Formats: sequence, structure tokens, C-alpha cells
Amino acid sequence: MTKINFTAILLVAGLFYAGCNSPIYEIVEVEEPIEIKEEPKQEIPPVSDIKEDTKPSDNKFSEKNVISKSYIIQIGAFSDEKNADRYYDKAKQRFEGMDLSVKNIEGLYKIRLAGFNSRDEAISFLQKAKDAGFGDSFVVELTLVKTESK
Repeated sequence: MTKINFTAILLVAGLFYAGCNSPIYEIVEVEEPIEIKEEPKQEIPPVSDIKEDTKPSDNKFSEKNVISKSYIIQIGAFSDEKNADRYYDKAKQRFEGMDLSVKNIEGLYKIRLAGFNSRDEAISFLQKAKDAGFGDSFVVELTLVKTESK
């Protein structure tokens, strides 16, 4: 009887230990500024000259770990919260009705316009932000990634 109880205890302890080492996932938001390059217009080559694109993907994450991507326009970043609040108030008047926020990320208060469904939509709105007096604005790709942590 004691031998069976001891075996059962070892089995339960083993299962518990194995369960403690199973991976736990957390969601991480990764920011990547998007470079907008003006490429010179080129003639379209004949179909016979087009080669298959063998360039590796720029995506740093495994597609199975990417939860979603979204695009925002960052119109300002400040280390001083009062300056960020003043800039936010100015932006709120110019971009009334838009998804505008201030987010503290690693000590910088970043003022952002969100709500763009695609990279192209964000890039096309970028010039409007610059014309509205926010000349240092740029587009950022936000990627939500599932990562393992222990």
C-alpha cells in the first residue's frame, strides 16, 4: 500500500513539474518606423525579363507569432509630460474626431494618430499631418507578437 502511495505521489509531482516548465506566452507590441522612399519611375520590362523575387522577407517575426499589424502616425515625442500635453492639445484641434493619443513608452510621451487600416492609408494621410504643422511626423508599423516567456 505504501509503495502505491509513494508511486502516486511521484507521478503527481512529475506532472506538476512538467506543467511548470510549459511555455507561457505574452503579447508584445513592436514599433518599427516605416521609411518612405521615392523611387524613380522606371519603364516596365517585358514579361520575359521579369525574374521571380527571391529576396527574403523583411519581417523579423515568424508569421505564426504575429497576432496583428496596424499603422499609426507619430506626430511628436517629448520627454516632458507638460510639453507633450500642450502638443496634444494643439493636435486635438487640428485632428478633431480622429483617434489621437499620448502614450508613455520608455520615458517618452509619444503623440500618435491611429485608426489606419493599411500602410498605404497611413502614408497617404502623412502629408496632411505635415501640412497641418506637424512636419516631423512619420508612419510607424505596430506589430503585436506572441512571445514565449518563463
